[in-house]
Amino acid sequence: MNVILKNIILIIVLLSAISSYSQDFTKTKLTIKADLSFEKNELAIAAEEYKKAYDKTSNKQEKAYTKFKEAECYRLSGNTKKAEPLYKSAISRKYWEPKAYLYLADMLKANGKYDLAKEQYLEYKKLVPNDERADMGAESCDKIVEWMKIPTRYNIKNMKELNSKYSDYAPCYSKPDFTEIYFTSTRPKDNYTKISTVTGEYYTDIFVSNADKIGKWSDPVIVDDTICSPWDDGAPTFASDYMTLYFTRCLVVKNKLLNCQIYKSKMDAQGLYNSVEIVPIVADSITVAHPSISADELTLYFVSDMIGKNFQGGKDIWKVERKNKTAQWGAPINLGPQINTKGNEMFPYIREDGRLYYSSDYLPGIGGLDIFVASPKGTDSWEVQNMKYPINTAQDDFGIVFQGNTEKGLFTSTRISSTFIQVENEDKSAEEIDMKSKGKDDVFYFELPDIEYTLIGKIADANSADPIAKTKVQIIGSDGTDIILETAENGAFTYKLKQNTDYIYIIRNQGYLHGKGEASTKNLANSKTFEKNIILARIGESIKIDNIFYDSGKWDLRDDAKENLKQLIEILQENTNIVIELASHTDIIGDESENEILSQKRAQSVVNFLIEKGIDKERLVAKGYGELKPQTITKRISATSQFKESDILDENFIKKIQENTSITKEEIDKLINEVNQLNRRTEFKVIATDYIPDID
Repeated sequence: MNVILKNIILIIVLLSAISSYSQDFTKTKLTIKADLSFEKNELAIAAEEYKKAYDKTSNKQEKAYTKFKEAECYRLSGNTKKAEPLYKSAISRKYWEPKAYLYLADMLKANGKYDLAKEQYLEYKKLVPNDERADMGAESCDKIVEWMKIPTRYNIKNMKELNSKYSDYAPCYSKPDFTEIYFTSTRPKDNYTKISTVTGEYYTDIFVSNADKIGKWSDPVIVDDTICSPWDDGAPTFASDYMTLYFTRCLVVKNKLLNCQIYKSKMDAQGLYNSVEIVPIVADSITVAHPSISADELTLYFVSDMIGKNFQGGKDIWKVERKNKTAQWGAPINLGPQINTKGNEMFPYIREDGRLYYSSDYLPGIGGLDIFVASPKGTDSWEVQNMKYPINTAQDDFGIVFQGNTEKGLFTSTRISSTFIQVENEDKSAEEIDMKSKGKDDVFYFELPDIEYTLIGKIADANSADPIAKTKVQIIGSDGTDIILETAENGAFTYKLKQNTDYIYIIRNQGYLHGKGEASTKNLANSKTFEKNIILARIGESIKIDNIFYDSGKWDLRDDAKENLKQLIEILQENTNIVIELASHTDIIGDESENEILSQKRAQSVVNFLIEKGIDKERLVAKGYGELKPQTITKRISATSQFKESDILDENFIKKIQENTSITKEEIDKLINEVNQLNRRTEFKVIATDYIPDID
């Protein structure tokens, strides 16, 4: 953010930020001239003058001083990329003030160099161990990395129709249907083309843009000559009637910046502003700016660096109150240390529910200015939270406003690097949104999408892999939900789940075993789709149990095999009247009788495991077939193997592979190995459906 530009809409009292320290050198005329420009806040001019002074002096201390002051000009005008190397140069030339390390750390952080920034914060801590900014800066560098790994759900979009290569910021909605936007800009105007000696940009004015019926925004135009003066006007906001405009104006007389004040103007029936009047908050010798008025219009929030009770330092957020809409405003009240810090708190925005949004450059955050939300907790008590990434970035983020009570609206950002985020469309396709600023400060749109949980399923036959239409899906939720769906022709079903709810779903179709599954939306912070592809076993057919492996020549179940038997346990628990045969098969390698014995032991090991898990032994029959029943390729198996549906992987099949002269020996060995793997399998088959379980 062009910090000075925003602070013009406050007051620019940078003299208070200039430390007094002993100097062991005599300044040249060029340096003295640059200091005068700096003290008048003419930063663009001062930066060039310090550069000239550096080139002309041979004094090492003066060189260090002019580099530091040039860096200050760019830091205070928001140009972190130019400021960073200048602070480095000042430090390398033995600049004596420790704050050079602090400001270098701030610039490195703003430029996304978090590891280097943390090093400089810790270096500053060695020099000034009691300054909490060192610890807060180092802490924020760690938080940045953490927050960027797990971003919040906000979708961000650059409002390119509004933005220019100049500074565009501090938007607000000016109609109750949110189809009109006022915002501040330094872009050139037809009538006003003067350059600010502070920022090197055009003076700010308020622009307006309207959305048409299809949501396309018009080219921004200046509001009118009543609201916009030849000098700085900006930071607009509306009362709840959308007829009364509050904004900030900073006058310049004879090239001298006067204190900024809050003004208001009432729109007439034709939508015109005929006059403006100053809002009497404090004496005109004190700067106030960045207005935000409550929905009932009885409290006005603003920013000032005036000294008063609870003043924390820098720029603080204050408020004034009145008893009714026609009453005079009361005395300013500082919001206190829960909101304000030693740094700068700016751009307040009060929502109808009492939440206060604002930006701070002092609290632990990602960049220079971060947006925070303060939720009221009783009288004069607040809980403050950083809005995190992607609302906040390494650069400045500020001036947030909302569309009423919805979680969508506008804010300003100076994000200078391309940051892409994935946004899912209604048709489930994804697109990348570039969050890079078009110019300096840009206006961005944000939206927090609704959290959605969806159960998507597809039911298919276990062997044929064909979809099973008209299958009943019963969904039971811990909230009392009990609903039955029916699958479509392609075997698919979809159901929207509720938040913080546990679900089970039961699949039923005549001639098939019942299926069952679970889903839970508890403790989920983001949207999620539960996608379940469910296979149903037809009664009377042999169904292969996937991934039941044994060590060579052994029959003890391995841990991975036990894990894969969980689904079979669920089938038996859901289908309490079935009796199954557990069949184990081997390949043709080795002695036939030994293979039969081995397979019987393997089948029995599965039965024993199921009994351990609470399945009645009367429902389980172990049968070892050895190599007697080679695998017949089903449609499901053919989809993931090199063999065709209905192929029988017997000895003749293997012989044909061995006699195939069109492939290499290596390919022959690979095919035979695949045949052996498919033959080594464990299957189950329903052999009775009239089992009656014991009831204790």
